[in-house]
Amino acid sequence: MVSSYNILCPVTYGPGAAGETGGVCLGLGTKKALVVTEKSIVQLSITGKVTDSLEKAGIEFQIFDGVVQDAPDYVVAAGAEAAKAMGADTVVGVGGGSSLDTAKAISVLTASGLSIEEFMIPGPPVDHPKLITVMVPTTFGTGSESSQIAVIHDTKSNYKNGVGVIPSAAIVDPELTLGLPKGITVYTGMDALSHAMEVLCSDMRENPHSDVLAYDAIERILKWLPVAAEDINNLEARENLAIASNFAGIAFADAIVNLGHAIAHGIGAYYHVPHGIACAWVTPVVAEFMAPVCGDKYRRVAGFMGLDVTNDTPGEVGRRVADWLRAFMKKLDVPTCTSFGLDEEKLVACTEYLKSEGMTNFGKRVPTEEELPQIMRAVYNSCK
Repeated sequence: MVSSYNILCPVTYGPGAAGETGGVCLGLGTKKALVVTEKSIVQLSITGKVTDSLEKAGIEFQIFDGVVQDAPDYVVAAGAEAAKAMGADTVVGVGGGSSLDTAKAISVLTASGLSIEEFMIPGPPVDHPKLITVMVPTTFGTGSESSQIAVIHDTKSNYKNGVGVIPSAAIVDPELTLGLPKGITVYTGMDALSHAMEVLCSDMRENPHSDVLAYDAIERILKWLPVAAEDINNLEARENLAIASNFAGIAFADAIVNLGHAIAHGIGAYYHVPHGIACAWVTPVVAEFMAPVCGDKYRRVAGFMGLDVTNDTPGEVGRRVADWLRAFMKKLDVPTCTSFGLDEEKLVACTEYLKSEGMTNFGKRVPTEEELPQIMRAVYNSCK
């Protein structure tokens, strides 16, 4: 098999890396920056490390703190207006997945001259013009700082669209995650795990580089996520999770996520379940579904779990990996779907979303229309 892979943007990594934001931006030619984040990030003074660095570098900046969950299109439009009003040449995203995706989309909408309606037309991501785009994650899940996609919620169609934008630079500072509450630590860590697991069963640009990064990310997350969940100030655990999240993001920038994320996007669009929680619910089910066609890769994952699957068939490997993940989620106190008021039929209703979601078809095994409701019932039974 002939394959190709890319590294889309440079990454500045390590404790204290946020203090390099100003220098990174200067190197890219920044003069005026819009810092895109959410109010809680500002209130926790997390953005201060970034803005202090910008100020020290002599870069003019303003803060746009209107980000909300699911990165809706109307917030992107408001952010683009703020960027235009200040004459920004750079967007700096600071926060979790919604902040980074919103920032990336603001960068494109500001520079492209498109209306928000034109910008949100469904279809494959297009490489539009963008401002300088610098991403500073403060959680473990998204990988958006190193991927070419921003997922934006089209509030008119109630659909999550992937917008194409490659960041100019990423700054990954595990110190920004210190004190992150257990719940957010777990949900975003499970999001990163889902990225890596889906890379291994991707049929889109499968390549050895993505596989290596995915294996490393999975091994780190399985070891260090429980530690970080119990000790929110354990820097060693957070260093490992930060690099795992980044590796998983780089991995799926080539070997694209698939069925699991299609389902998670459907659950998020229909019921506004936080993305990392939805990813946690679906990951065991997708592993079990995909194992018959990529069992050898899951054998290696089983080894990270301490499972001896030497004599197991690929299907048996999938079942054992899925059962281990369900127990892992239970130990981490991942909420159940019933705690969100979701019953089996509500999850099955997401089948309609999956029929028009391209990622449903990106895995090594593509479900039939008859299998989709069965998969959603399995998700319910996995997380009820």
